Amino acid sequence: MKFFILMALIVAFSGNLVNAGDLRIASVDVRKIFNGWQRSVQAKEKIEKTRERLERENNERLAVINQYRMERSKMHQIFKAHSKTMSQEDRDKMDVKFRSLGRDALALEQDRRDFFRKNRRMMMSEVSSQAKLILDQITQLIRAYAEEKKIDMVVEMGGDTTRNVPLFLHLEGAEDITNEIIKRLNQMDEN
Repeated sequence: MKFFILMALIVAFSGNLVNAGDLRIASVDVRKIFNGWQRSVQAKEKIEKTRERLERENNERLAVINQYRMERSKMHQIFKAHSKTMSQEDRDKMDVKFRSLGRDALALEQDRRDFFRKNRRMMMSEVSSQAKLILDQITQLIRAYAEEKKIDMVVEMGGDTTRNVPLFLHLEGAEDITNEIIKRLNQMDEN
């Protein structure tokens, strides 16, 4: 994904290059922009709160299910300890309650799983759409900045190869515009 973003940025900013010696090249670290732009930080915080809420609600549901299971386990122990002295009627009542607790626990567990999957899917969809929206806004501002400053090419320096080595270790003469982009994005939000 990072590679495709990098290539898109390179193609977008390369234009009609005639003489490579006259190129104005800038570098940018999109990961750093994500972490420095207040809107992006707020979106990450919102997603984190959603994740925490989902985890908390899931754990609350698990606690209820575990109570059912513990009650069943206690009933089983009581039954084993007193089954010989219990009347048939008491055994039948206990069996009905035991089975009912099992069905209820199973239904609650299925409901919990469905709830968790559905909400996690919705959260991941929100993460994806927020990331795309933020990346699109960053890309638009980088393009506008490059046009304004007559920069021929902007190279994404934060991207790593599959071995976690930066794709570009050094780019002679490239001006790092990351902080300027962060500053402008945050100024846009203030206005």
